[in-house]
Amino acid sequence: MNAKSVLRWILLVAVFGSVGFYLYERPDQAMADGNPAKSDVSAAQVVVTYFTTDVRCDSCRTIERLSRQAIEEGFPEQVASGLVAFRVLNTDRPENEHFLDDYEIANKTVIVSHQVAGAETEWTDRQDVWLLLDEPDEFLAYVREPVRQYLGED
Repeated sequence: MNAKSVLRWILLVAVFGSVGFYLYERPDQAMADGNPAKSDVSAAQVVVTYFTTDVRCDSCRTIERLSRQAIEEGFPEQVASGLVAFRVLNTDRPENEHFLDDYEIANKTVIVSHQVAGAETEWTDRQDVWLLLDEPDEFLAYVREPVRQYLGED
């Protein structure tokens, strides 16, 4: 191989590596796949939302994973029936920016919202999820507690 061929291969690897990294770091597609349809959310009695941004660290991904686990494993029948819904929303998207003011969000967080006839009646900010990242059992219980309360299970 001559120097020109080596340089061509280096450039190709750099370009494809950059594209791969960009696609891996983009949360939009992954979040869209995990979100229920809007009609599913509007019919739910409890909506659990993880609010994130375009920039996501390992802790952010852990919060999303554990929050999803808390809901899907803690309330499988209610999720299947549409009574409870989990979603991920990116507040860097223009259509979601209003949630920053609606819930007084200053950082990535989990909001548990109680819905009656499609209208929100109350909500709870589970902002301490950041403190429970290394304690998964406590994290799961912390996220599930207001869901149980809103479902009348407490």
